[in-house]
Amino acid sequence: METSYTPKKTMNLIFAGMMLIGIVAVIAGFMSDTQRTWANILLNNYYFITLSMGALLFYSIQYITNSGWSAVIQRIPQALGGFLPVGALLMLLMYLGLPQVYEWAHEGITETDKLIAHKEPFLNVPFFMIRLIIYFILFLGAGYMLRRYALLQDKNSDLKYHERSRYFAQVYIFVGAIFFSFASKDWLMTIDSHWYSTMFGFRNMIISMYYGSAAVILLLLFLRSQGYFKEVKDAHFHDLGRYIFRFSIVWGYLWFMQFLIIWYANIPELTVYYEPRFLGEWQLVFYAELFINFAIPFVVMMSDEVGKKPRVLLGISILLLIGLWLNIYLQIMPGAYGPMKFGFVELGMWIGYAGLFLGVVFFALGNVALIPKNHPYLEESLHHHV
Repeated sequence: METSYTPKKTMNLIFAGMMLIGIVAVIAGFMSDTQRTWANILLNNYYFITLSMGALLFYSIQYITNSGWSAVIQRIPQALGGFLPVGALLMLLMYLGLPQVYEWAHEGITETDKLIAHKEPFLNVPFFMIRLIIYFILFLGAGYMLRRYALLQDKNSDLKYHERSRYFAQVYIFVGAIFFSFASKDWLMTIDSHWYSTMFGFRNMIISMYYGSAAVILLLLFLRSQGYFKEVKDAHFHDLGRYIFRFSIVWGYLWFMQFLIIWYANIPELTVYYEPRFLGEWQLVFYAELFINFAIPFVVMMSDEVGKKPRVLLGISILLLIGLWLNIYLQIMPGAYGPMKFGFVELGMWIGYAGLFLGVVFFALGNVALIPKNHPYLEESLHHHV
């Protein structure tokens, strides 16, 4: 079994080139349209934080459920979670652009808008930033403990390190389920400050594992193509495919319930969110998001034989990363910006963020053993079969 991953110099150059494209896109955006640029900064921050949070929630679930099949690939979600400290710094920068994205952050808005004035004790800049800092202290603290005990287990076969990992996995699930739901409400739902949904935060939290699983699959397939993780068998791909299939059902259910309840109730304060998305210029994105995130993965992954094929998993996972971008784009842009635009600012900034994200993830992979040496379920994982 290979012990560590060594990234190629050409890969680092590619990541640097991607980040340069992103910097150029940010500069071009601020020179042409500041509001659009800040909205895209929030979009990309949330996009890659979602992948990191989802991957670590996936990682934690493996410990809580005593899943043996996934032991051989656990370094992958752990590395994906390594972006969270960088994501925290990037989200702190949003302080400079809050009035460009959030209506409630406009100076003097509470004097003319009674509803925002009613929410002002919660929706104000100092408290918003305090909550943001608290969220990341919790995410990073629990994530650090997960990584710490996983690495200690590599050096010592004592089961107490596995038990500590399992304990902090429970902590991380609790922190993620509660506070990433709150964070999603803060960062995205309050853009449309006259609207609310009691399902919004929970929906964004739970589907983060959907996209986190897709990111795990993509990284696993890439590393396998480079000669790593030869121990991964069809049975592992089968189980990963089942995660995608089942989360596609969860995604579709939560999407439908949030939409149906609000639209059927026909309460003006609530339907105002869906009106531009369902009937306006965003209609194409509205339906495209549904097909990409639910209909296509659901139909394709329904078959066990089809769903475990690496090429199918590759295609569906790439599709889901596109679907995640559409999902967040549709949540942010109508309220934060208004008109639907897609150009170099959107594409270039995503490329730049992707380069930074991949650089951090591969750096995290390069500092640890790819296969957890003393994991008590490693042998079970190595001999996993269906």
